[in-house]
Amino acid sequence: MKRKGFQFKQFFIEHQDCAMKVGTDSIMLGSWVTLPHQVDMLNPNPMRILDIGTGSGLLAIMLAQKSRDNAHITAIDIDNDAINQAKCNIAASPWAKSIHAELCSLQTFTKAENSGKFDLIISNPPYFNSPLPKATSEAKKRIRARQTVDLSHQILLDCVAQLLSNNGKFYCILPTDFCTSLIAYASTVNLHLCAQLMVYSKPNSPALRCLLAFCAQQAPLTSENLTIYTQHQQYSEDYKALCQDYYLKF
Repeated sequence: MKRKGFQFKQFFIEHQDCAMKVGTDSIMLGSWVTLPHQVDMLNPNPMRILDIGTGSGLLAIMLAQKSRDNAHITAIDIDNDAINQAKCNIAASPWAKSIHAELCSLQTFTKAENSGKFDLIISNPPYFNSPLPKATSEAKKRIRARQTVDLSHQILLDCVAQLLSNNGKFYCILPTDFCTSLIAYASTVNLHLCAQLMVYSKPNSPALRCLLAFCAQQAPLTSENLTIYTQHQQYSEDYKALCQDYYLKF
């Protein structure tokens, strides 16, 4: 039977049971992350990484590939079907021993005495803030995954501030309309914007997404732009360069 999902260069992601399928946002985010060991190769200690709202487990697995077996990765989600799917994807990946998937809310995880501190935290968070409409069960799961019903941006940042190590970084991606308020609130909990990537669908179009990196310690801000497609609807060279370690076609 043919598997339903997305084939990457080094792993396969099944996503039929997840509310949110494999998409460009997560692929860009996972590709954009710079891990601590890529800067400090002399640090022998394994990184501790947390993936909030892991879904299919894609970001956790992308970071496992990037970390070269030098990370302990925890992936959490509140959706039982998503966690079961993530566990299957993790088990089938080359980094099964590096990743632990857990059915748990971020709030509960943060309160746990043994949660500890993380060198890197990543999330493709929900961003809509509106009531759940009447819909099919499957549609409600997708809507809920995209809305801040269970996890507002304030709660997300409050928890991240508690879980992030002194030298750690928090990475996320949002539609540009939501970035200003998130950045402003982050500063109130001592999460300092240190890098951002503004993403455009094609030349001369408005910014579509913003990838953000926050540091627990203040650092100079690095700001860059990325255009996904050329005017002829082909992937741009910059996008190919960003995602070349993962996309099979690149």
